[in-house]
Amino acid sequence: MKNQHVISGKKEATLGLLVLLGAFTAFDSIAIDIYLPAFNVIESDLNLRAGLMPVSLSVFLIGLALGQAISGPIADGLGRRIPLLAGVVLFGAASCLVAVSTNATMLMTGRLLQGIGGATGLVIPRAIVSDLYEANQATRIYTFLIQVQSISPILAPIIGGVILSLMGWRAIFWVLVVFALAAWGFACFFIPETQPIQMRSRLTPAGVFKDYWEIIKNRRYLGMALSSGLIMGTLFTYISGSSFIFMTHFGMSPTVYSIMFAAYSVGMILVGQWNMYLCSRMSVRKNLRFGFTVHLGCLGVLLAALLLGVENAVVVCGLLFCAISSLSFLFGGLTSEAIYCVSAQRAGTASALLGVVQYVIGGGAGILLGLIPNGTLLPLVLLLCACSALALMFWRSASSLASFRIVNTTVSVSTEEDRRSVS
Repeated sequence: MKNQHVISGKKEATLGLLVLLGAFTAFDSIAIDIYLPAFNVIESDLNLRAGLMPVSLSVFLIGLALGQAISGPIADGLGRRIPLLAGVVLFGAASCLVAVSTNATMLMTGRLLQGIGGATGLVIPRAIVSDLYEANQATRIYTFLIQVQSISPILAPIIGGVILSLMGWRAIFWVLVVFALAAWGFACFFIPETQPIQMRSRLTPAGVFKDYWEIIKNRRYLGMALSSGLIMGTLFTYISGSSFIFMTHFGMSPTVYSIMFAAYSVGMILVGQWNMYLCSRMSVRKNLRFGFTVHLGCLGVLLAALLLGVENAVVVCGLLFCAISSLSFLFGGLTSEAIYCVSAQRAGTASALLGVVQYVIGGGAGILLGLIPNGTLLPLVLLLCACSALALMFWRSASSLASFRIVNTTVSVSTEEDRRSVS
């Protein structure tokens, strides 16, 4: 049976493909959040020193960064299906290792490998979307994928807590194994190979270095990636400072804090739905301009309120809710703008570098917030404003630069003779 390869073609997204790509995109957020309720139980069961479990989160994030850097070039050199399926297998095997862990070494090794395998679920779905759809349609799909990532942190700890109470902490990771097996099985049947052989890059150290260097030299891509990373920095700043805002500053209980955190996530989801509607009616650039206007407008009013001494919980939390929810106007469009200004055969590498930039800047913003010795809301809001203003600056600068994208027609590849004919 022939695999249809469509590069940047006008094609409607199918629900089945979207659900599968969303499942792969959720791998990392589920693996981060689902075992949070079991930290104390795991420490006690494995006789780990106190405070070691949070390190397993950092180990996973290191694996996630390494996995993204590796899987992008591999997806450009070998196609999308094989690296994606291999990543799922690695994620499932690593989950098995964590489930049977008897010491810290096994646990940390499993978490590192989980991150490396799960990274393919971030990088390759973005590349597949880039292969199949034009920019406006891709922006809607990227927004949908980000919504899936927003839902996962809400549901994963709840699911993890239920599994922990019924079957113990090891069952949490066996559930991840089952999730990986199910995703792998559906992917085998329903995710096509979308990268034609003639569009693939040389998978050698020199070829990978050249691809990364060519992308880094692309000033438009670099501006869009930095803008996207700074928007991620805005989100990480909010996440890092949320407990201070709601619990320390406004004195809310842990239960109310959880409700507030979930409400902000729901806000991002609802705005994401609105953004998907807008993407079908306006260009990506107009959509981003609207998103930046709403986002920075809310942050500007919030900053002015604080400078005027207005720190009413309703005012501050309401404006912050609007500012954080409006991030959903920006993530999908900036992702699309970045990947679509790179040649189609480097879409995987571009997706990988974008992910690394987002996590490095996002994590750096969260660390910076923790280093600011101030017990008021003003430093946090100033950091939010700085990240967003710089994001707007990089986006406007990059938007002024010319860009082109290699666009191919539909190519069918089936037999070895067909493959030679298009090579």
